Amino acid sequence: MRRRASLCSLGIALQLVVVACGGKAVFRLSSDENNSYELGQSLQRRQLPDAPTPVNESHTPRLFALTAGGPKPQTMKTIVAYDLASGNVLWKADADVQSRITVGGNFIIALEGRQLVARDQTRGAPRWRIGVPGTFVGAAADRDRAYIVYRDGSTWWLVAYDGDSGHQLWKSDASGALGAPSAHGGVVYVPFLKQWLSIVDGKTGAQLTRIRNLDQEISTLRVTSRAAYFGSKQGMFELDARSASGARDQATYGQVKIPAQLEGTTYGREAYDPVQLGYTAADRKRVLWTSTPVETGPMKLGGDGYVIHYFRFILGFGLDGGLRWAYSQPRVELVASDHTGHVIVGLSTAGDIVALEPQTGAVRLRRSLRTTAPVLGGTFDADGWSPSSQSEPIETVSALVSIARDRDARFDRVKELAVNALARLPGPEVTSQLLAVLADDRAPQRLKDTVVDLLVARRDPGSLPVLTSQLAIQTDYLAQTEPDALGPVAKAISGLGGLPLEPKAVAAALVALQRHLDAPSTATPDLVQVIAAMAAIGGGAERLALGSHLLLYHADDDLGADVSWQKAIVIALERKGGPAERELLRQVAADPRTRPSLATTIRDVLGPD
Repeated sequence: MRRRASLCSLGIALQLVVVACGGKAVFRLSSDENNSYELGQSLQRRQLPDAPTPVNESHTPRLFALTAGGPKPQTMKTIVAYDLASGNVLWKADADVQSRITVGGNFIIALEGRQLVARDQTRGAPRWRIGVPGTFVGAAADRDRAYIVYRDGSTWWLVAYDGDSGHQLWKSDASGALGAPSAHGGVVYVPFLKQWLSIVDGKTGAQLTRIRNLDQEISTLRVTSRAAYFGSKQGMFELDARSASGARDQATYGQVKIPAQLEGTTYGREAYDPVQLGYTAADRKRVLWTSTPVETGPMKLGGDGYVIHYFRFILGFGLDGGLRWAYSQPRVELVASDHTGHVIVGLSTAGDIVALEPQTGAVRLRRSLRTTAPVLGGTFDADGWSPSSQSEPIETVSALVSIARDRDARFDRVKELAVNALARLPGPEVTSQLLAVLADDRAPQRLKDTVVDLLVARRDPGSLPVLTSQLAIQTDYLAQTEPDALGPVAKAISGLGGLPLEPKAVAAALVALQRHLDAPSTATPDLVQVIAAMAAIGGGAERLALGSHLLLYHADDDLGADVSWQKAIVIALERKGGPAERELLRQVAADPRTRPSLATTIRDVLGPD
């Protein structure tokens, strides 16, 4: 009996050793997957709030920011806990943080040095520390537990800890790569080998089910208090009962139009990228969105649109990909952003906090961490947050202008996006701002070329006085002045031909154009555009000036022999003129002093008598 008891005790001890040191067989190449019944059961197991709310147990919107420069040499960073509702700093703690900060119920976790450290959320004091034996991949948390993924040799591990004590609850091994996890409501989501999304019971470590994507890899996760999304750079799936199909056309799938100028923008962190373990520049290029549950069809985006955070800029788009509004953060970049469902919230490297309405871009809130150290990144725990303050006036034009006139060469392509959006807005103010880009010596030539095309295509009758005022400056060697963008301005005036224009505005424009027509200093390419502009809007009033110009230069060795000038002046008089102008052309062609090539051009345009 004693021997049997000893054997039993030994067996129990061995089991305990296995439980303590070994892992559950969860992540395997062969497993039940895309099971609609099991997926439905798994979704029902989640303990989700009735309405979107922060994860922390007090359900108050918070921000946990990471700044550079702690007072001690060995702790190069500082965690700043901030109450978004009250605008107060809760606490600051110096720590050697090497990862993102993850928020639980009454704790936060981060990799500090080589240890996973949990800190009390209200005071910042360390609650427990756990050494990470391998290469840290990522962490997640829900109200009660913390979860980490790390790699030890050729094996990846998912481990769960009690949020209060740090006691290890369970661990599971995988012979293939696991990505950084996400969690909410007692369920953990873990990407496996970029092909599967494993859904694991946070309490027991048992795999509830898993999804295998048939159309694209799974490398990005995003979790709110009530919804989970998974996908890749191509697009995102909303986790629901339809996800069991594994196919985009049968699931709740969405992808937005990301302008080519915003290259590198993604839907979330790359779960397998070790660089994105911490806060990086990738956090400054994000699509931000919410969704409304649907029974069939693609993902339905909240507000019928989406937002892109791109470094210093936050841009709102409609479903068609058209830019609806823009916000430009003054001077510094936004290093973190989130969509709370009611506002877009952003954090700048200077510690400024801004909240914007997703549909209009109106500023709902401005706050500050009041820190002198640069902010490296931050984690928002603010799902469902809607600031009570009233919106500031929307200033989309000024924001677009700020982007277009930005001095940072990294954003040259974003500037193209801004001027395109600006040109679609009506009003002379917009024309003035586009002309200011042309007059800016530091603006890239490609941007100026884009502005010229936009001014021509814009065809805004109200812009004629603004364009005319731009012609007021003439070449004056004594005053050291010369016209800004004469050719492009004249080309933009040409684009107004055929539109209903104010007669007084037309008369003023013709006077201004004729000054440049008659000025010997006007360069030939600009002169060609001036002639075309006068012919486009003159309605006949320009004929006398153009005829005199032809008679003055028809024998000129330089201008009279220029093919582009010949075609411009001859076509303007022939097509916009009457019998008198055609007779003038015949006389010039017959004049022996006329440049031979000009005479030929006139005959070709007039044709046989």
